Amino acid sequence: MEQSPTNLTADVLIDEEAEPDLSIWFGSLETARTELAHAAIAAASVEGCDRGSIGVRICDDATIHPINREFLQHDYPTDVISFPYELDPPMVEGELVASFETAIENASEPSNPLSPRQELLLYVVHGTLHIVGHDDQSPAPRAAMRRAEIAAMKLLGIDLPLSNDEDSASEPDDSFDDDASDSSGGIMSGGVS
Repeated sequence: MEQSPTNLTADVLIDEEAEPDLSIWFGSLETARTELAHAAIAAASVEGCDRGSIGVRICDDATIHPINREFLQHDYPTDVISFPYELDPPMVEGELVASFETAIENASEPSNPLSPRQELLLYVVHGTLHIVGHDDQSPAPRAAMRRAEIAAMKLLGIDLPLSNDEDSASEPDDSFDDDASDSSGGIMSGGVS
């Protein structure tokens, strides 16, 4: 899990509700913070961003639900929401919030070979890729984003399985949410404005 030298910081906030699960998945909260930060930095580096800062907040479904409702007008919990604030490569600024409970739920799907820990790392990678300019709302950008996810996860020592429709990708991907593109979020502070 070696990272290149960078001037990009990733600050990780783990909500109290997530602490017991993350302690088990990663071995300790400090290891969880380190690996989650590495996931954000790896994803940003795939797109040449190595300066600035990315905030990562890990929460439960009850916390991400109102954030999703306020910023994306989706009245349900989700996996990850991104808040890109500034992008001028190699400089990037943004925040993301990811649900550990959704990681548990999605990792339990029989077709998903990822553990909850790997699923959560994927959410951080995916959210960071939105912050650095990726979009997944149409087939070509979605395929490019998937390739970037594979590259970033490989930097973390995790091989993502390839799906059968990887190249065609004709259906919209609703497994990850769009970025919220609203700088008034303040998700790292624990509240929604």
